[in-house]
Amino acid sequence: GQELRCHYCGFHEPMPRTCQACGSAKVRTRGYGTEKIEEELQVLYPSAKIARMDLDTTRTKSAFQTLINEVESGGVDMLVGTQMVAKGLDFEKVSLVCVFDADRMIHFPDFRSAERAFQLLTQVSGRAGRRSTQGKVLIQTNNPAQKILTQIIKNDYVGLYKDEIKEREDFQYPPFTRLIKLIIKHIDEPIAEKAAIFLANKLSEKLSKQRVLGPEKPLIERIRNQFLFEIMIKLEKTLNLKAAKEFIAEEVMNIRLSKDFKGISVVVDVDCG
Repeated sequence: GQELRCHYCGFHEPMPRTCQACGSAKVRTRGYGTEKIEEELQVLYPSAKIARMDLDTTRTKSAFQTLINEVESGGVDMLVGTQMVAKGLDFEKVSLVCVFDADRMIHFPDFRSAERAFQLLTQVSGRAGRRSTQGKVLIQTNNPAQKILTQIIKNDYVGLYKDEIKEREDFQYPPFTRLIKLIIKHIDEPIAEKAAIFLANKLSEKLSKQRVLGPEKPLIERIRNQFLFEIMIKLEKTLNLKAAKEFIAEEVMNIRLSKDFKGISVVVDVDCG
């Protein structure tokens, strides 16, 4: 209901009734999360039984199973949910599937975003009319002419593969390179940033600046009261990967032990993504 909650750190508080900056009482919730969509549907279809499947409503195994049983028994007319709705669930009598703001998923800043969007949208399309009746899928987008949507409609995985493999070769992403992501964390943002810059410079001295990208702030800059910075390392398959990994591990250990960056944490993600 009327609560602000962060799913990353667990912090929550009642929604303020007035603006903390100007004191105005004209405070409204915006956006289109699952809860907001559920509220809008209740207004548009007041007689419909609407359920929501997301992190808040399925925190326990029993709550998840209760919701599944309710949907399967026909006690739910509309189910609003996050991506978990598309994964591994098989409901009868689903005649319509709607995907909101598909562009955000398709253009997410990750080299695998198109591949993942194709996989998920193809998967969620299979939720409509899976058995005896044919269903319909509506995908909300600002650019219906974009190529990936045509590939999804035609289930053209080969076409997607050809486009993706060329782009990855042009920009040197896997499978043409190995990627190593370093995530630098600290409760003090200036220390985290300073450590990330120091580490990136150290790595660039031996690996070159062409192979070491960043540091940059990720989309979620702070998790569990720690500030994050990311360094991405691209290594060609022809490079001595064993020696490169040993060098990276040594530099990571050095910064962890450095008195200048006490309390720093570095997470190493090999073949990230």
